[in-house]
Amino acid sequence: MIAKKVPVMELVKFRRLSEKSQATFVNNLKIPKKPKSDSGDGGGNYWVRSISCVSNAFKKNDNKLIQDKIDEVTNAYNSAKLERTRTMHKRNLEILYNYIGFDFESWWPTSNIQILANPQLTLTIKGIPIQVIPSCIFSYEIDGEQKVGGLWFVCWLDGFKPDDLGIFSESLFRYLSFLFEKRHTIEPKDCYIVDISTMDRSTYQELLDGKIDAMLENTINTLNKYL
Repeated sequence: MIAKKVPVMELVKFRRLSEKSQATFVNNLKIPKKPKSDSGDGGGNYWVRSISCVSNAFKKNDNKLIQDKIDEVTNAYNSAKLERTRTMHKRNLEILYNYIGFDFESWWPTSNIQILANPQLTLTIKGIPIQVIPSCIFSYEIDGEQKVGGLWFVCWLDGFKPDDLGIFSESLFRYLSFLFEKRHTIEPKDCYIVDISTMDRSTYQELLDGKIDAMLENTINTLNKYL
């Protein structure tokens, strides 16, 4: 019996494990999680400075937020005493510098979007509680039709493969469908994942078109074999 929610990022990591490590991973899911203040989305707080800042800059189309965060993280880097803490700040800075002059509106489906609340949501897929926490949800109107899309910034030192990003985009599409499909059209091409470190972008439409393999349910099937 699963006692913990499984963040989408953990599903991606699960696929890289050996069979023995996969079994250990699933056994650990049966142990109730100890309460803690950091809910995270699979990346914990390691990337929070860059991800939260870029997400806010996207929402407001405001590059000044990037420079302000660079100044803040630079100060934290200079004052940090532990090498691992300095390394964390340095990696976040490397990401932030990529977005100093970026045109965030180029990622908007129209020049007028409405930012919506993006609550944490647990989707039960084949009996497994999957935790979905996207970075930004937005709506817009095209020819009188109300549409909704979403963006999810992700980062991983090991690096993502295309089908890894497909797991995120399918999870995001299911999340949006659960919340909005009764009153909005969910737009697959505007349901996208951004690897924040490389700026590579993947959409759910690419999965529908067969350009990316759909691996979400396959991964959950593998996980279920160990229960």
